[in-house]
Amino acid sequence: MNIKKHIPNLITLLNLFCGCIALVFAAELNFEMAFYFVCLGIFLDFFDGFFARLFKVSSPLGLQLDSLADMVTSGVVPGYVMFCLLEKCQDTVSPIVILPYLGFIITLGSCYRLANFNIDTRQTDSFIGLPTPANALFILSLPLVLKYSDSLFVFEILTNHWVLLAITLFSAYILNV
Repeated sequence: MNIKKHIPNLITLLNLFCGCIALVFAAELNFEMAFYFVCLGIFLDFFDGFFARLFKVSSPLGLQLDSLADMVTSGVVPGYVMFCLLEKCQDTVSPIVILPYLGFIITLGSCYRLANFNIDTRQTDSFIGLPTPANALFILSLPLVLKYSDSLFVFEILTNHWVLLAITLFSAYILNV
């Protein structure tokens, strides 16, 4: 049995595991730990492909597993974090009941981007659009900036539901241009 062929998929599954843990931390409003686990998942995401190429064991299964893991770590988690940020605005300013759920537009944009990446032959050696890990890091940084900034301006910006909605829409768009 060739153990080397399983190493990249195991690393991919660890990425997915990190995404699941990050989602739990985000649900507990512990955005800092969620950020760290997304970072770890993204780190593992780099190395699954690296080892697949190194060991010459790239496979269609590995490609699909990679996108599914990325969907959680770099798609669901940032969508949920934006949901939480918009929900916090809901308490203070917005009477629009559906508003927080619009944060999941990031998840939808990420899903479309990942699916398109798997079938787009132009993206075998480069990316078209913003990669989902970069977008995830940006979105997950927002509650940390809010937490650690002493600036009233930053607070006003990152607690404004229109600004967060604009970031959400721009995020989904830039993933897919």
